[in-house]
Amino acid sequence: MTNLLRFFAERHFLARIITVMVLAVGLGIMSQIRLQELPDVAFPEVQIDTQYPGASAQDIELNITNKLEKELRSVQGIRKFESTSSNGISSIRLELDESIDLNKAVREIQQAVDRVSDLPKDIPNPPIVLQESTASFEVLRFGVTGGDSYSELREYVRGLEKRIRNIAGVGSVTLSGFREREFWIEVDPNKVRRYQLTVDDVMSAVNNRNLSLSGGIVESWTNEQRLVALTQVHSVSELEQLVVKVLSGGGIVRLSDIATVLDTFEKGTEIATINSQFGILFNVTKSASADIKGTVDAVRQLLDAEAAQLNHQYAYPLSLNVADDMSEKFSIVAVNGGVGLILVLLVLSLLLKRQVAFWVAVSIPVCVFGVIAVLPVVGQDLDSITLAALLLVIGIIVDDSVIVAESIYQEREAGHSAIDAAVQGTAKVMKPIMANLLTTALVFIPMFFLPGTLGMAIAVIPATVLLALSFSFAECTVTLPAHLASSLQKENQQALQQDVKAHFFDRPKAYYQALLQLCLQWKKTVVMVSLLLLTFSMAAVSTMRIDFFPTQAAKYVEVYTEVKPGLPIEAVKMAHAEFEAVLKALPQEELVSYEMTYASPVSTGRINFSAFEDRHRSLDSIVEQLNRDLSDSESLSLVKLTIDAGGPPPGEPVEIRVISNNHDAREQAAAQVMTWLAEYPSRDGKASLINITTNETLKDPQLQIKPQYEWLARYGLTVNDLATTLRVAFDGDQVSSTWLGDEEVDLRVIMAEKYRTADMLANTKIYTATGDQVPLSRLAKVESVMAPRKILHFNGDRQLLVTAQLADENLSPDDIAAELLSAMVDQLPAGVTINTGGEAEQTNETLGGLMVAFPAAMLGVYFVLAILFHSLVQPLLVMAVIPFAFVSALMALKLHFQPISLFAMIGILGMIGVVVNNALVLINRANECVLQGMRPELAVLDAAVSRLRPILLTTLTTVVGLLPLAYGIGGTDVYMGPMSLTLGYGLLLSLPVVLIVIPCLYLVFHRQPRLA
Repeated sequence: MTNLLRFFAERHFLARIITVMVLAVGLGIMSQIRLQELPDVAFPEVQIDTQYPGASAQDIELNITNKLEKELRSVQGIRKFESTSSNGISSIRLELDESIDLNKAVREIQQAVDRVSDLPKDIPNPPIVLQESTASFEVLRFGVTGGDSYSELREYVRGLEKRIRNIAGVGSVTLSGFREREFWIEVDPNKVRRYQLTVDDVMSAVNNRNLSLSGGIVESWTNEQRLVALTQVHSVSELEQLVVKVLSGGGIVRLSDIATVLDTFEKGTEIATINSQFGILFNVTKSASADIKGTVDAVRQLLDAEAAQLNHQYAYPLSLNVADDMSEKFSIVAVNGGVGLILVLLVLSLLLKRQVAFWVAVSIPVCVFGVIAVLPVVGQDLDSITLAALLLVIGIIVDDSVIVAESIYQEREAGHSAIDAAVQGTAKVMKPIMANLLTTALVFIPMFFLPGTLGMAIAVIPATVLLALSFSFAECTVTLPAHLASSLQKENQQALQQDVKAHFFDRPKAYYQALLQLCLQWKKTVVMVSLLLLTFSMAAVSTMRIDFFPTQAAKYVEVYTEVKPGLPIEAVKMAHAEFEAVLKALPQEELVSYEMTYASPVSTGRINFSAFEDRHRSLDSIVEQLNRDLSDSESLSLVKLTIDAGGPPPGEPVEIRVISNNHDAREQAAAQVMTWLAEYPSRDGKASLINITTNETLKDPQLQIKPQYEWLARYGLTVNDLATTLRVAFDGDQVSSTWLGDEEVDLRVIMAEKYRTADMLANTKIYTATGDQVPLSRLAKVESVMAPRKILHFNGDRQLLVTAQLADENLSPDDIAAELLSAMVDQLPAGVTINTGGEAEQTNETLGGLMVAFPAAMLGVYFVLAILFHSLVQPLLVMAVIPFAFVSALMALKLHFQPISLFAMIGILGMIGVVVNNALVLINRANECVLQGMRPELAVLDAAVSRLRPILLTTLTTVVGLLPLAYGIGGTDVYMGPMSLTLGYGLLLSLPVVLIVIPCLYLVFHRQPRLA
């Protein structure tokens, strides 16, 4: 090893070439690498969606969901599945076992779906099976407003959609508020009866009129010609002239005689607005291999060109721009990282020689850009989580570089030549550095095995950390010694002895030495006091709230509202007038834009707020104010505002699944759960939980047809005949479609508008096989009922989902769920089971993985240290700093009024690697002194004093480097802010433990070390 170190230390020019090459390649790759919001991960989740327009939730459940679930039970590797049957759509979400071949499982699921052959024949498309992934996601949402009419706006939007789809990088485009063009044939039942026709006759005539068939090839002596029977409909007038029947007297019954033909649009079920302006909303999704910024920039350039070309006839307000969010995130990292690097260089310059400080600081960009250069090789992109991981390892990089530089500098001060100092100084700390890198790797490696989708998303963190550790080790052993040898070679021995900065540390060393001598004399007292402080601090942080994705720096709020069921769509828009007024009243520096898609009875939308540093209030405060302003709304029965904090959708804070196929038992258990939640202990007389409801609370008014089977039998009819006739009469039936240019237009046969009312329902005529017309009132009874809008299943069993929101942010969803499950275990009706979902489920899954991974990592760290020290006790001395550091980091969060977030815990892991290294180097130095014949008291004192400067440098440089990001000097980031806070302050607050408590513990548990 020494020869290898000398080989590189003597080649200064080679070291500079390597450094420049790494920086250049890293910068080049960074300018070309794809920028992503999240890592490209294929999750073990599959979504199966089936559209059935016009069908009720009960119809969807019986005819689609149940049949699909029955076949899916035969597929191996499904951990659990949930389904939602709602009006017009069946949605099944399957969670797969992560240990199986996911591609094979997805194929088997598709085959199972294809085996279901008895789905309704009139569903427009077969079920769609999609595997969930982060490769394709929405990157841009905008609205198109303007135009003199909806018809004009729609025609323009249709062309714009095509142009956007043709842009490279665009994966898909979906529209809200867009209605397809249709030809409506509104049949008058009285006129149909007058000519002794049926609706089936009309449908058959329309279908036969709209054909395009090939008749083969006609050959002659000179050529061949293809026969084509082309009877496509191109206009309303063509349909009106359609011959439906020829009367016995020779008269002709045309379609215009019995129906009104309209060139119109499909039934409107939603109204889209953006910033209160009526329009059509675009949701642009990127393709899997596309770059976010390039895709969004191309779309926006097209929109700018459109605006200029059409003289701003149409406006294109934005509601979501992930490219700007990503640019803002990278800008935050760049600005804060630049400020942090300057502060690091300043601290190093104050405590080390200028040349040494410079090359230590250079190690940071070398390692960061080195990792960026390798990312494409290992199949990774540059995303927000990878950026967080790069910031995480800065402390470790600085730590190793400072230790090596300090050791080399001490050897040079001792009188060795520059080359010898570089070689011997590096060799002396090689073992602790290798042990530190290995222990840090062991801390992060278990993150590869965290369960769930969240675990898969953050798996890039340990991968990035391992790459950074590799570059850090190479930089500390290959280039840094050569750089320092070259710089120190120019300094003569006298200059080194007279170095002001070296003597600057003499006085702090003397103070520290006196303090440590006193503490070592009272070592057991110091240990006992530190343990008491640790116990007190643990009690103080034990009540902290866990929130994996805190909302303080978020920008987006998802909107969910409900109105009285059955309200017409135009009335729904009017019911939100107060809601829009409240939004408009927000300060301009806070509100950027908002969009809404109004439907009955549920409307959804998104509010876009300015960046955290550009407003005076947190998003929690803004949402709290909005909730207060809307709490007394008479037009809206429910308003839910959910902050999008950048993580996966967590569901409601409190979600309790009540599972049973027994209706009465399920309802009884759900009522018990809701009562328990409503009576949950409150503070200050205020409710702790609000908006306590179930998925079946929201009901739609329905007219339920109850067949009279005896009368059906008398007329030779079936229930299917009833359903088909009523469907055609009130919702219409798409009998054919035609192409007008590049647009497909459906031909829909439907009853005339004046007959499509509830009052006329009883008189609707049902045709028998003999042509007789029987009124519906004779064949069935019509009852008005309220039916659930959503029907949920869990693993194929019926469930009621009880949800609630927190009125007190200090409450923990995990604690509430645990208390409820414990209280309800003996009170549930027979055959009913309950379990948790939402935030509690996801938190428990991830925490459960951490509870397994972290102890496993600590065990690995222990064995590595045991091998290094040839002792079973001394590794415990090094690891004794971990609980102190852990609690110190949590205390930093508590003092800054922040919850325990996922990235805060990841910052704690990075911090553990640094503090362990400081303790490791100190104890390793003490062991060396003992082996040289010094008494343990003097050995640990000498080791601590000699390691004071590198430990302080490591801590101070890491802290000042991360403080800009922790406090958002150059912008606040929801991921990296908490991580920087725990990493920086955890190191700072645990510094006395390393410098005072660890030496005292060393003496208390001292055993004579053996040579390695």
